[in-house]
Amino acid sequence: MPTLKNKTFYFMLFLLSSVVQSQNTDTVTVDDTASSPSEMYTSVDISYSQDKGNTDFLSLYYGLNFTLVGDLGTLKDTEFLFDFSRSDDQLEGQPFTDDQSITLKFDVWANQRFSPFLFLQKSFDKSIGLEDRLNYGLGAKVGLSRMFSVSYAFLAEKEDYNYYTYTDSTSALAAGDYYFTDSTALDPSDYADWDYYYDWWYYYADGADINNNDTTFYAYTDSSVFYYDDSTEAKPEEFFRHSIRPKLKLKLFEDNLVFDYRFYYKPRVDDFDDYLLEHELQISLSTFYEALTVNLNYTNKFNSRYDNDSELIINRDTGLPYKARDENLTLGLSLMF
Repeated sequence: MPTLKNKTFYFMLFLLSSVVQSQNTDTVTVDDTASSPSEMYTSVDISYSQDKGNTDFLSLYYGLNFTLVGDLGTLKDTEFLFDFSRSDDQLEGQPFTDDQSITLKFDVWANQRFSPFLFLQKSFDKSIGLEDRLNYGLGAKVGLSRMFSVSYAFLAEKEDYNYYTYTDSTSALAAGDYYFTDSTALDPSDYADWDYYYDWWYYYADGADINNNDTTFYAYTDSSVFYYDDSTEAKPEEFFRHSIRPKLKLKLFEDNLVFDYRFYYKPRVDDFDDYLLEHELQISLSTFYEALTVNLNYTNKFNSRYDNDSELIINRDTGLPYKARDENLTLGLSLMF
């Protein structure tokens, strides 16, 4: 039976698609002598790189951004956005970067002081263990000046991490970790370089201090990297999230240089200790050809879920915990038509 969240998701998807159809219809029926009430902007980005020999590296990125701006009946200055991006990198034949994002957004009075909007996004980032994330909801933006605005959205979210629960383990008494009772106990004093090479996250322990010889560590003699094969993958979680976004946008030298900075704070409604922090900076420089721009993009993303020592999410390819912070810097060209 469809849940309330599923019904809401399908309703929003239907509404967003109806908006595009309505605006396209308006554009077609306008008299040729009148100015078109709608404008469309499309941007395509493609990047390909490959190294062979001592380094076997393959990198592919492609993206599509479609924006439709115009009037929808009595609703003036509406804006519909579709944005798609995909990154697929491989190093020595193994996945290096594997992420994708699809975003739909509909703004009413998009360039006015107050602008309500609908938002839907579906994404994954397998390089950080995120198998799937879907969030959708509604919000509003308030312009505080020509350059600065703040927006808030209330989102329903469903996310699925590549995370395993311990179905046959015993809780460690002090460390808050888990160890399996059929593993082999290790004595740190038997290893001269224990503090340097035998990091604590490779072993389950019944104590918290790695320098305490009374602490018992367990090797995974019958496991695959970190987790046992009979562990159970955790089910996707469904919850609600706040999204708060300040934005600063500067246009200089007759709009030939654009500085766009955004900061997102996204705590869970039921647990403010579980949150996302995202910084996004884009600097665009126009070239001698009007449709061609040089873009510098920087992102800094922090996930508090990876910053929890008592409940680590492990990368099964490396055997190490995922890091809480990711940064990306990209310099490229963008063609608009």
